[in-house]
Amino acid sequence: MKHLHSAAVVVFLLTILSPVSPLNAQTTLYTWTDAKGRVHITDTPPPPDAKIKDVVEQAELPPAEARQLQNQQQQRVESRLDEQRRTEAEEALRRAREADEEARAAVQRAEEQTREAIEYRKRFGNTPSRRQEFKYKIRAEEEKAIQSQAEAQRAVERAQALSEAARTAVGPATPPKP
Repeated sequence: MKHLHSAAVVVFLLTILSPVSPLNAQTTLYTWTDAKGRVHITDTPPPPDAKIKDVVEQAELPPAEARQLQNQQQQRVESRLDEQRRTEAEEALRRAREADEEARAAVQRAEEQTREAIEYRKRFGNTPSRRQEFKYKIRAEEEKAIQSQAEAQRAVERAQALSEAARTAVGPATPPKP
């Protein structure tokens, strides 16, 4: 979500700053060297003691071309944002699918452990004396089943949360732009 917010800010700034962009005015770029030998590229004229290497002038674009360039630039930004949203949604869906598989496996393990605990109780607890003799082992098997069920419940809740996050990332179905 941070990426979407920062991308939205970029689009907003491009929209606001585009009327004052160099595309809408005549631009002159100067390449010059100062007294210390450093090369500078500026849009302001160099100082009188500078050694000018190059002056590049770009004529003002007609308003129609400037708008067209702005539209193209905005479309590229929107396209990148759409691709980023798609990538994030696909990643969220992948995580949700993995969590769902993990939850299914955990539920299956819990069911298996519960069956084993029931079988263990039937096998070693069929008489009061055997129940007394194997009560700790029976209790241990039942505890394993309870722990497996708790793990399965946590896995199911995680899968539900990731599924909801994926639904949010995918967002409402919007018709394609003409």
